[in-house]
Amino acid sequence: MGLLGRCKVLAVVIAVFIFFHSSLVIAADTKITATKAQLRALFIKKIPKYVLWPEQSNVKKNVEYTVAAIDKEELAPYFSKLGPYKLVRWPTDSCHVLFIDSLNPRVIAAIIKQVQNKPILTIGQNSDFLRMGGIINLVESGSRMKLQVNICAAHKAGLSISSKLLKLSEIFCGDHLK
Repeated sequence: MGLLGRCKVLAVVIAVFIFFHSSLVIAADTKITATKAQLRALFIKKIPKYVLWPEQSNVKKNVEYTVAAIDKEELAPYFSKLGPYKLVRWPTDSCHVLFIDSLNPRVIAAIIKQVQNKPILTIGQNSDFLRMGGIINLVESGSRMKLQVNICAAHKAGLSISSKLLKLSEIFCGDHLK
């Protein structure tokens, strides 16, 4: 291989190095973003893993959870038919998790009254959700989602919430911060 051939090989090696180095820098600067619906679905899927229902004597793996939502279509793309979650429309005969995505306080209060004292984990996104008896409230804080947990409502429903989840949450009893 002559000098011209070696220069071509060296040029190709340098071009490949620059390409991969620049793509790594671009990848390092890229932020992962999610829609609000994706974040809600992610939280709805993760939270039940830290909750113990009355019929469970201890934490079980591979439990299938039935999740009910008023607006099932918004969450449906994020719930696979093969996963441990079954997404159904509210009202339903039974569910483990109820996502109350209504903004209407009357609707929220009526639904919570209907499921009150039943072992159903209620999750919502309303400033009055905990005061009305909801168990977990998802609160947008800038670009992040924070959790608020009403431990008194969880206790009334017979649900035990893991200390791991409580450490990441603002803890309330009714509408009072603990």
